[in-house]
Amino acid sequence: MNSTPGTEIIEVASGIYARLHENLTNAGIIVGDEGVLIIDSLRMPSFARDLISDVKLITSKPIKYVIDTHAHWDHSWGNEEFPDATIIGHQNCYVEMMDDQWNEEWRSKILTGGDPWAEEAKIVNITPPNLTFDSSMSLYIGGRQLELLYFGRAHTSGDVFIHVPDEKLVFTGDVIQDRRVPYLGDSYPADWPETDDKIAELPIDTFVSGHGPNGNHEDLLEARSFIHELVNASKNAIQERRNAEQATESVIETLSDRFGDWVGFDTLDERIPEVIAKLS
Repeated sequence: MNSTPGTEIIEVASGIYARLHENLTNAGIIVGDEGVLIIDSLRMPSFARDLISDVKLITSKPIKYVIDTHAHWDHSWGNEEFPDATIIGHQNCYVEMMDDQWNEEWRSKILTGGDPWAEEAKIVNITPPNLTFDSSMSLYIGGRQLELLYFGRAHTSGDVFIHVPDEKLVFTGDVIQDRRVPYLGDSYPADWPETDDKIAELPIDTFVSGHGPNGNHEDLLEARSFIHELVNASKNAIQERRNAEQATESVIETLSDRFGDWVGFDTLDERIPEVIAKLS
C-alpha cells in the first residue's frame, strides 16, 4: 500500500486502521458498511488531504465522521477538509477551538517555528466539532460499537478516548503514548493521574496513540506510571520548598532511571516549572 511518504497504515482489527506518521501525528481509520470514520484530521488542510487520499487506498466509501481526540492544532486543524462529515469532540474541545486567544497563540508559535507547514497556518479555517458530548457517547459503525469516553482533564481539558470493546482496542490521543513524554504545556497535572487510572480500567489489548507506535496494556500502565511519578515528584519538590531550578533537577533525577530513554525526556526541563506552578 503506497500511502503518503513517512506513513504506515496498519490494520489493527478488521476494518480498523492505525495510520502512523513518523515523528508527526497519527490518525485512525474505521470502515463501516456505508462510510468511514476518521480519528483526528491532522495538523493542516494539506495533511488532511493526504489522509483522504490514503483512505481511498483502503475504500471508496465516503468519510462520514471525524472525531477530534482533543483541540490541539496538530490533531484538528485539518477539520475544514471534511465539510460533509459530522465532526465530533468533547464540549471542552469545542470551547478551546472557539477561543480566539488559544488559536492565535498556537498560530503564532507555528508561524515562528520554521516548519515546512508554517505558512499554511496563516490560512487555516479553524473548524470546531459540530457535535459534542459531556461524558460518553456511542456510535455504531458497520454494526460495531464505538464508545467515546471522557474521563476528565489531562493533556487538555477535552481529551476523549475511542474504545472498541469487541476488539479490546482504544485510541488514546496524546494522553497515553508508548515510551514518549507527552506535551505538558496545556495540561492539567492535578487531574491527569485520575484520568489515567480510569483509562487503565478499560479491558484492552492494544492502543493507538496520537504520536509514536501502537502499544499494549502493559505499555499503557507504564505511561500511567510516568504521569503519577511526575506529579508526585513535583508535589514533593513543592513541599520541600525548592526553587524552580532545584525542583526541576530533583524531578528529572527521580524520573531518569525509569523513563530517561523515552522520546522527549530531554524536553522536561522546559516543562517541569510549569507543571509545578500549576500544582502549587
